[in-house]
Amino acid sequence: MKLVKVVAHGFKSFADKTTLNFDGGVVGIVGPNGSGKSNINDAIKWVLGEQSSKSLRGDSMEDVIFAGSKTVKAMNQAEVTLTFDNSEGKVSIPHKKISITRRLKRGKGGNQYFINGELARLRDIKEIAMETGMSKSSLAIISQGTISDIAQATPEERRGIFEEAAGISKYKSRKKEAMKKLDNTTEALEKVQTVVYELERQLKPLRKQADKAKLYLEKTAELKDVEIGLIVEDVKFYNAELEVLNDKLVDVIETKEDLESRIRTSEDEVEQKTSYKLNLENEVLKLNTRFQEVSESIRDLELKDSINAQRRQMIIDGQVSSSATAKTDAMKEQLEEMSMKLLQYKSWITKAEEDVKSKKAEASEKELQITSLKNKKELDSSKLLKIKTKIDILEDHKNNKTNLFQGTRTIMNNRTIFPGVKGIVADSLEVPEEFALATETILQNALQHIVVDKSETAVKCVNFLKRNRGGRATFIPLQSIQPKSVREDHKLALQSQDGFIGVAADLVKSKPQYNILRKFLLGNIIVVDHIENATSISKLLGQRYMVVTKTGDIIRVGGVIAGGQAGKSRDLLGVDKQIEKLKNAQPLIEQEVSKITSTISALSNVISEDRAIIGELYVEVAKTKEKQSNIQEQYSYLKDKYEAASNQKFNISKTQEISLGSVENLEAEKSHLSANLKAKREKIMFINNELTQVTLVKTELEKTLRKINSDSSENMTKKNQAEFYVKTATKRLSEEYSLTIDAATEEFKLELDKEEAREIVSVLRREVSEIGHVNLDAIDAFEEVNTRFEKLKTSEEELFSAQQTILSAINEMDKIIITKLDTTVKQTREEFQRVFETMFGGGTAEIKYTNPNDLLETGIDVIAQPPGKSVRNLKLFSGGEKAIIAISLLFAILKSKPLPLCILDEVEAALDEANVLRYAQFLQSLKESTQFIVVTHRVGTMENVDHLFGATMQNRGVTSFFTVKLETAKELIES
Repeated sequence: MKLVKVVAHGFKSFADKTTLNFDGGVVGIVGPNGSGKSNINDAIKWVLGEQSSKSLRGDSMEDVIFAGSKTVKAMNQAEVTLTFDNSEGKVSIPHKKISITRRLKRGKGGNQYFINGELARLRDIKEIAMETGMSKSSLAIISQGTISDIAQATPEERRGIFEEAAGISKYKSRKKEAMKKLDNTTEALEKVQTVVYELERQLKPLRKQADKAKLYLEKTAELKDVEIGLIVEDVKFYNAELEVLNDKLVDVIETKEDLESRIRTSEDEVEQKTSYKLNLENEVLKLNTRFQEVSESIRDLELKDSINAQRRQMIIDGQVSSSATAKTDAMKEQLEEMSMKLLQYKSWITKAEEDVKSKKAEASEKELQITSLKNKKELDSSKLLKIKTKIDILEDHKNNKTNLFQGTRTIMNNRTIFPGVKGIVADSLEVPEEFALATETILQNALQHIVVDKSETAVKCVNFLKRNRGGRATFIPLQSIQPKSVREDHKLALQSQDGFIGVAADLVKSKPQYNILRKFLLGNIIVVDHIENATSISKLLGQRYMVVTKTGDIIRVGGVIAGGQAGKSRDLLGVDKQIEKLKNAQPLIEQEVSKITSTISALSNVISEDRAIIGELYVEVAKTKEKQSNIQEQYSYLKDKYEAASNQKFNISKTQEISLGSVENLEAEKSHLSANLKAKREKIMFINNELTQVTLVKTELEKTLRKINSDSSENMTKKNQAEFYVKTATKRLSEEYSLTIDAATEEFKLELDKEEAREIVSVLRREVSEIGHVNLDAIDAFEEVNTRFEKLKTSEEELFSAQQTILSAINEMDKIIITKLDTTVKQTREEFQRVFETMFGGGTAEIKYTNPNDLLETGIDVIAQPPGKSVRNLKLFSGGEKAIIAISLLFAILKSKPLPLCILDEVEAALDEANVLRYAQFLQSLKESTQFIVVTHRVGTMENVDHLFGATMQNRGVTSFFTVKLETAKELIES
């Protein structure tokens, strides 16, 4: 590869565009000192990538731009182009000619590089220089200083010359880059390994915590699914039961009305039949009286056996008179006895009827008592159910924080993560019951504010809520708050005001550590009895303070008034006290319910007994009335007989007048009366039987009614329980899961049997409880650390692989370097001996490794023995000898490793004429393989070059070149 042309414009002293064409061989450049002849060397070095301004004999890179002269102005850019013949393909560019251009502009323009007119990188230029052996540090450009450096160099420094000759500069450069990459890779690998080790150390506990948290979330999610599904099924069940119960209650109402109507009908029927029976009995009495009369009349008529014997009649009359007297006396006694019995029967019947009436009244009164007691029992049972449910709710609130807002509940359920969390405001205050409503009204949502030790804890909690989407919460750091108060003069003024109770902070208690919290929240709030006094006190104090009544009405700072019906409490204040109070009330109500149940049972028994007695009395009264009726008949008969006996004489006379035909009529009437009496008495017996049956039916109806009332009460209790469960479940779904019952029904389906589901819920609750403290942050923390660990592990593997690849490449380059260097040294060693003999006319010279066992690091020594002298190291020779030996070494290298171009800048300046001649002649022997550009002022060199260019400054400061002959060259140098 030959240098064909150099074109310089604006570079150093080349103000004008200067072109030098080279035909190969040895080209000499001559000129007086200061003519700029050496600038051609700098131009070639500059184009080939020189970056050191000092190497170019300047202070800065802009010094290579023509600075101007008295006649020519300064230029703004320097540009040099080298054109090479690449016919032999030394450079891996598909062109026979290669033009390399470098351009530099003043200011911030910077350097530009071009290859065949196309923009290129500095690296591309250096690659070409290294491929051809013309890099900046190679043997391609040799000055007098280079010869001196070779002579004075250490073995290690001298090694560099052979490396350049061996063409391993690019391998050294690549190895240097590889070593740098290796260092960077190793450093990066060590850093990654350090971090990987640390992350691996963190991962073990984090994985355990994350697995625990995942298990917790899995179990709670499973619990949620089953629990909500179970709630939905229970609500469905209770709603269905409510429908059935409502239908039953409607049916019961209708049945009760029917039974009560039938009972009333039975009672009416008893009264009607009793009345009818009495009427029948009266009719029987009348018929019986008539029957007796007719019978007596018949007997009287039958006594007449003779109607014509006066004497007999007189005898009979005398006998009758005597007999009648005795008979009437006996009848009179019997009538008196019967009259007494009738009075007794009447008295007993009157008393029995009064007893029946009394028993009925008592039974009705007891039934009213039972109804009242049942109503009270139902109310008490409802109260008891509400108390039990309220206790369950409060205990659930207490244990599971279900009455808290989501954010507050999230922190309280994870408070073990945050040692600085003390609790919520509601748990920090001890509020008397009489001031509970006022305190709740004052604090409202602040009751759920979370009390923490300091602001840092609050910040951690807030970040935790954000990461876990746990809702929002408000925090009160104890270290940051200050107590509030009412001014002393205002306190003094309040003492004389009607209705003033006190400052809220003084009415509420707290543990010592929460005194500042109590005063912060309540220290400037005034409590009064009612709203009228509140308004006057607020005005008195200039509306500077909040004033609250015991019933929850508020006058805020500035005079805004809020009041009315209090909203529903969230059961935050005094939960333990509420539970205790409810548990104390529970046994009292249970005792009351038990007592009422016993009383109802006793009253029911008494009513049953009374109704049995009433039934018995009805029967006895009926029997007694029948006896009374019989006695009355006998009494009437005897009375009539008595009256008849008393008036016997008159009656006998009268009887005698009765015709025999009357007896027949009386017999017919008597027969009719007897039949009629029999029929009436049979009716009475039938009615008695009916009365007994109706009474029994009525008793059964009343028994059924009592059973229905009992069932109705039980169904009402079940209905209340079902309604309460549905209401509680709906509220729980809303507060705990933010779900309506419809949404829950749509989203959650229970695939299990309900009892199995309850067992699973119980097991899951136990499992969740057994999991213990859970750090939910651990999941994200583990994922984050593990992701980083996996990435870094991959990076570690990649870096390790890269490290091994680089090491392999370095080893391969080391092999190439060793091979190329050793080959070059061996070839140069042979050539060096021959060149040395030529230059010195004899003698011996040798090239040696300082450490043959380490060809990568070994230095190279030069040992020489000129004719007639001892063997010495190169450093030990005189200056002229050193120069000849160094030049001989360079020539040996060029013979063994020819370069396409070699620039020699006055390298022979220190030689005598004889050695200059040998030097110049040896150049001629090398020109077939190497193109030489020789800057010289020695005649011996000029005489042995193929072409001469003269350098001159016709315009001061501006170099120009021209072709010269030897004679002209001598004159030029001498001038």
